[in-house]
Amino acid sequence: MPANRTDRQIIWLLFAFTLGLYLRTLSPGLLGGDSGEFQFAAWRLGLAHPTGYPLYLLLGSAWQHLLVLVGLSPATAMNALSAVLGALAVALLYLVMLDWLQGPVTIRRAAALFTAVLFGVNPTFWSQNLIAEVYTLHALFILLIFRAVQLTRSDDFSRSAQPTTKVVTTKAPYLIFFLVGLALTHHGMTLFLVPGLLLTLWILDRQWWYSLRHLLLAGLVTLAPLLLYLYIPLRSGPAASPWYHQPFGAGRLDLYQNNWPAFLNFITGRSISVGFHTLDQALATLPQAWLLWRLHFNWPGIVLLLLGLGLLVRQRRWSVLALTLTYVVIQQVFNLFYAIGDILVYYIPLYLMGAIWAGFAANALGIGQWQAVGQTHPPVADPMPETSAAASVPASQTTTPPLVGLFLVIALFLLPFYLGTTYFPQLDQSGNQAPRQQWESILAAKPPANAILVSNDRDEIVPLFYLQAVEQRGLGFTGLFPLLTPEPRFRDIGATVETALAQANGRPVYLIKPMLGLEVKFALQPGAAPLVQVIGAAARGAPMHPIDQTFGPLQLIGYDWQPITDSVRIDLHWQVQTKLPADYTTTVQLFDAQGEKLAQDDRPPGGVYYPTTLWKPGETLIDSHTLTLPAARQPATLLVGMYVGPDFKPLAPPLKLEVAVK
Repeated sequence: MPANRTDRQIIWLLFAFTLGLYLRTLSPGLLGGDSGEFQFAAWRLGLAHPTGYPLYLLLGSAWQHLLVLVGLSPATAMNALSAVLGALAVALLYLVMLDWLQGPVTIRRAAALFTAVLFGVNPTFWSQNLIAEVYTLHALFILLIFRAVQLTRSDDFSRSAQPTTKVVTTKAPYLIFFLVGLALTHHGMTLFLVPGLLLTLWILDRQWWYSLRHLLLAGLVTLAPLLLYLYIPLRSGPAASPWYHQPFGAGRLDLYQNNWPAFLNFITGRSISVGFHTLDQALATLPQAWLLWRLHFNWPGIVLLLLGLGLLVRQRRWSVLALTLTYVVIQQVFNLFYAIGDILVYYIPLYLMGAIWAGFAANALGIGQWQAVGQTHPPVADPMPETSAAASVPASQTTTPPLVGLFLVIALFLLPFYLGTTYFPQLDQSGNQAPRQQWESILAAKPPANAILVSNDRDEIVPLFYLQAVEQRGLGFTGLFPLLTPEPRFRDIGATVETALAQANGRPVYLIKPMLGLEVKFALQPGAAPLVQVIGAAARGAPMHPIDQTFGPLQLIGYDWQPITDSVRIDLHWQVQTKLPADYTTTVQLFDAQGEKLAQDDRPPGGVYYPTTLWKPGETLIDSHTLTLPAARQPATLLVGMYVGPDFKPLAPPLKLEVAVK
């Protein structure tokens, strides 16, 4: 903490204001997805998803058990932990920037405060402070490492433009390495910080690297915190992590095998189904990357961060550039290639660096250094004077009076004010009760105590595990969803339900919500809302009218004809021969003996839940269509086809069949 009382007051006020904003918009309780997983895994000191996050779970568990003493639920407490960590990161950013910036102290404070507030209202960062998530702690670790780098300066460094000595303490670098190791027990993105960090330490003191003793000790203090990963095998069993060992079939569905290969796959993330884009695919995501930067900073912020980056280059602020620019390049390239659904949160560290660059631009604007920068920082033999960059700039070297400069910096606060007011309604989660309400309605429907509950969405199943682990409700249920494991039997919702039926062992199988389209593959029976019971396969016998004709990659085995008052229901029995290349729409048309069309029904078989791209070779599927017939008109011909796209590109030439039932 700085010795100056004013700075301490600013830091505490900044922390309190930011925390108040986050708590005002905080999600009030139970969540789905990763957040819900952290809420129950931390409470039980069990496993979350790879890469494990042992530090976060240990910290979260202690926090949860502390706050339940004052009446908060474990779910709410875990959400609030993100708010506290995020507010700490914002406050620490002020301190880091205050140490890096130059000029009159009032201008530096204003620019540092602008940087912190700009990052604090960054919409993606803000959103992660409202839920149980790992990215706020990761941002805090980055700033702690930056602060440790700043502490490598010896006290011999004054606040003058050119320090007289170049001394690095022998203890501070070990703090840096320890923080890196500790951060690696939290999130693997820390690795992207290492190249720039090593470059910075090389700039600080090259002689330090020639000592074998220093290098060995640095390696030791980096590796020591990684012992926290032993948490994973220690807490991976059914007692600590029952959601990883659910009852299934005649035994258990074990999602984690306690052996070394499984451990390595877990902590490296290889046990989850995430891959990387090809070069062409990565380049295709560049417009999205640019859009994200623009939405989070708007044009004024983009201009500021680019000016700040240019200023750092012109002033030869090599250590700041080594820390920030090197990281941005590595992280941004990774984001382009990483094929994961929630890539947006991987931009948070990039936004942090952008806010830092914008803060340097704000400071330069305040002290009027745009023209005087070359004279303010003359080249020196030592490339590191800028690390003591709290240097005061003589009034003779500024072109803007201090009061005018202060007003200019204050005017920049319109940008974070605009971002905050714009995104507040979108980010506010204070009324988010959807996961709790969904599961209360499911439990109110009273599924059998041993039911297998299935959803197409992992996020919707996760709250079940919280109810079981924390509230001791629904203990007999098994929750399944696609990609539960990388195995083919959980590849999609169709395979998942089929696996549930095959392994039911007498247990009933329910969908936790209606999924229109799954009736193409399964016989479904509505239960008490919102439940739908899965009875078995949709195709249970031979069709009423056999056809056995080839239709591209499909075989039309036959169809059922069921008259319904003035309409008819036609069930097409398809057998899949080879995988279909797109999501097709089926057209079924009836014609009379003169060739005049009587009725037509077009619809995508399988709907959104089981479209034709998910159909697998060997499956027999029921494609149902209801057609209204004109009075006293008899159909003579049945036309069946499939097409895709606005140009109605056919899968194969349509089949024209004689209607066997009048």
